[in-house]
Amino acid sequence: MTTTTMPPPAGPAADGPLTPTDHRSFAFLGQVNGHLRQYLCTLARHGVAVRRGEPERARALLDAVRPWPLYKGGQFLFDLMEWEDLMTDGAPPPPLPTERIVSASLLPVRWLADATAPAPGAAKLIPGQHTAAAFDLPLRLLAGTARAAFQGAAQDLTDLLGKPADHDGTDSTGDADDAGYDATDHAGAGHDSTGYDGAAHAPDDEPADTEPPPLEAGFYLYEDIALGALVVLGPLLADHAPPDPTPPA
Repeated sequence: MTTTTMPPPAGPAADGPLTPTDHRSFAFLGQVNGHLRQYLCTLARHGVAVRRGEPERARALLDAVRPWPLYKGGQFLFDLMEWEDLMTDGAPPPPLPTERIVSASLLPVRWLADATAPAPGAAKLIPGQHTAAAFDLPLRLLAGTARAAFQGAAQDLTDLLGKPADHDGTDSTGDADDAGYDATDHAGAGHDSTGYDGAAHAPDDEPADTEPPPLEAGFYLYEDIALGALVVLGPLLADHAPPDPTPPA
């Protein structure tokens, strides 16, 4: 699959008072803005598919997360930052492949997992115990980041040594990937650039080549994003669940 890169929003006029560095900075920020828009719109479209095709599951998922501060805070930020305007302004972006969404979310999920993992308790009071406890969380976050970087480097090295012909900017069909990502190679191998098995963690019962329905702006938009995130990232979240998790009441 070839991913189409969205053009960044138009920046300040080239003949204004800004320097070339200013314009390059805006080009980068526009790229980030465009990717965020594509990410959110794709999640929302997956949410539309769940809300239409599995209404009982959609209601159960939303009923489970609505009381949580994380969901309420997301709703507040969604309205405060006017992300609906960002998502609905202009032509709809092409959907991101599932493995790209999982890859982009992998490191934040690992940070959350490391930050909330039970820390080993001290058997008795020892000198420096409180200082060690203060460093425990940052060290676990650094360990998670280092682990992700190592796995990504190992996968890149494996790709480089095993398939040198695939790194000439084209996929197996000879078409250049506009985003610089060999989606055909990685999707076919079942691994993204972080070493995570994206193909094995696709949303349940969703064919890999099925495009989600169009975005629906309005009342359901934030709920659709939440549903899409729970469905697309559900397998990734489940991989970080504690042993024998208790189902929500």
